[in-house]
Amino acid sequence: MILYTIVHPDYVYNDPRNRKSIYEDVQHSKIIEMGKMKLEVVHLGTGLYRINRIISTNPFDYLNPQLQPGKEIKLH
Repeated sequence: MILYTIVHPDYVYNDPRNRKSIYEDVQHSKIIEMGKMKLEVVHLGTGLYRINRIISTNPFDYLNPQLQPGKEIKLH
């Protein structure tokens, strides 16, 4: 069987009563706009945010090294 999914295999194959929500990590995240793209970020305190993911239809937005998932950005 081939399973085409973006969900982690542990979530698919493990007992549903024993697993955490796949959205547990994004409960404290929010979406911000930077220009024409959106970023899902987690607030780290004092105006500092960590990027979780990029939401854009422009493929060049994903090539910006300053706005990659895991990077920390400062917003006012």
